[in-house]
Amino acid sequence: MGYWLRYSEEMTSDVKKGSQTIGQGAYMGSAPSVSVVIPTRNRVIDVVDCADTVLANDGFQELLVVDQSDGDATKNAVSKLTDPRLRYIRTETRGVTNGRNVGIDLTKGEVIAFTDDDCRVSPDWVPSIAHVFSSDPEVGVVCGRVRIPVELEGKGVAATFEPVVREWHRRYPPFGVDWGITANLAVRRSMLPKFGKFDPMLGPGSPMRAGEEPDFLFRVLRSGTKVINASEVLVDHLGVRPLGKEASVLIRGYGRGTGAALFKHVRLRDPHGTALYFRFFAASVRRVVVNAARGEHPLGIGFLLNFLSGSLESYKFRADRQQRLYTPR
Repeated sequence: MGYWLRYSEEMTSDVKKGSQTIGQGAYMGSAPSVSVVIPTRNRVIDVVDCADTVLANDGFQELLVVDQSDGDATKNAVSKLTDPRLRYIRTETRGVTNGRNVGIDLTKGEVIAFTDDDCRVSPDWVPSIAHVFSSDPEVGVVCGRVRIPVELEGKGVAATFEPVVREWHRRYPPFGVDWGITANLAVRRSMLPKFGKFDPMLGPGSPMRAGEEPDFLFRVLRSGTKVINASEVLVDHLGVRPLGKEASVLIRGYGRGTGAALFKHVRLRDPHGTALYFRFFAASVRRVVVNAARGEHPLGIGFLLNFLSGSLESYKFRADRQQRLYTPR
């Protein structure tokens, strides 16, 4: 998602023209209980450092580290953190979306907050999340700001998210703008039955390697659930890929996963999903044409071709109409 922001500056300005900043509403319920989930695999130092920043927060019930690593290094390192709020779970599942789903199943908080092992959350991350949910009982999902630390800027490409419009409800953000990412996302548990969990065939470590965010957030919005994009809920993302081959692989993976994610809803004959798919496709084509006319690079052809490739590859899986998830054939 953050990649799209680099290619959508003019679209961002258009969204801002029609945006409305929404402050805290009159409703203020009690703070919900919060569980935090960090999925990880073979990133020992990263997950410990990330957990440290979460544990520096107040106001949450439990932190669950869902470990898919090959050996015991992560287990041994996490065991040295003695905070009673920390729970370690080893799972044989693979893929970050499976890890998040395990976290949903094994936690108890009224709100489940997700971040990634290569992120560092702000000291008020949990209280900020709880405040947004307690301010409005209709909020089902909160997408927080994800930024690259100053010291890593210009050193490569990473997924980021800069909120533009505060609230999305019964409408869908445009291509490249205002689709939050799972590096900083929280869900109200009671609303999960309306839109379901993450699709295990999408996301890093899955067969399609990306696309979990547009699929999940489309299902959330399609269900009529309100999404808040909250700039005050902040994490730093350290997972910068150097410019060149690694960055190219990352960007093309986003294209492939996004194509597969959205084309699932075309296959399900969802009119909203079909319209959104073709909006994304048309915007991606337009971006290539505009870049070519301006002589700017990269043109975005790699993303576009992989968007189409992911759409076709989706036929490797069955699209379950009831769950609205991909399942193995």
